Amino acid sequence: MNNEDYRQDEEQKEENPTEYTPQRKPAEQKPSPGKKGFYIALAVCLVAVAVAGWTTYDSVHQYKKASVAIPTVVSEAETVVSEESAAVSTEPASSSAGKDESKPQSKAAAQAATKSQKKAVEAAAVVTKLEMPVKDAAVQQAFSETPLYSKTMKDWRAHTGVDLRADKGTAVIAAADGTVQSISTVDGMGCTVQMTHTGGLTTWYCGIGNVAVKKGDVLKAGQKLGVVDTVPSEAAGASHLHFAVQKNGTFVDPAPFLQQRAK
Repeated sequence: MNNEDYRQDEEQKEENPTEYTPQRKPAEQKPSPGKKGFYIALAVCLVAVAVAGWTTYDSVHQYKKASVAIPTVVSEAETVVSEESAAVSTEPASSSAGKDESKPQSKAAAQAATKSQKKAVEAAAVVTKLEMPVKDAAVQQAFSETPLYSKTMKDWRAHTGVDLRADKGTAVIAAADGTVQSISTVDGMGCTVQMTHTGGLTTWYCGIGNVAVKKGDVLKAGQKLGVVDTVPSEAAGASHLHFAVQKNGTFVDPAPFLQQRAK
């Protein structure tokens, strides 16, 4: 039976399925060229699939290995960077030692400069001139260390200030920038406001009324302290303000300070 007869026989079997056809032994069956080609193609496809599968598996496996190896590489790189950073940070340490040695000198120079500036500021702020505590007042009685006769007290005594002629109620002002040290009633002088100033000066305003400040107030020159009132120990004379100046605790003549201000 040739191939053509075999094919026709197979077609007749499909058309007449009920017809009994004796089975031939496998050894006697010869596959057709078409089926042989099909099997060859199928085998090629299976081989291709297997190769593709293996290639994919190998790629994935290599990727996983690379992924696992990355942290190790990064860690090593970080270690190298850390070692380099440590080396760099160690180098300035030696140079900073030299800087530290120069710090005491720099600090001393800065302190010296600060002291110099402070002295300059203090020198500029030292009070050497005073404003008239009663504007345009004439001197009624000058300063005198030599005892003078007091018409009120009927005795001889030093006059440790100047009497500035002014009517009662005339404004009395601070002669310079300073701080109110005290407000008190002094025997024979009446109500007295005492102020301290830079340069070791203290000013006394005796015979004041209607006091407008309090102890501890920091004032500017020209601020009102009160008004002219009465000086009990000098009441026999005309109305006036008794103004006194101390330099480092000693009463001195106020006139030079007031004259300097007038210039």
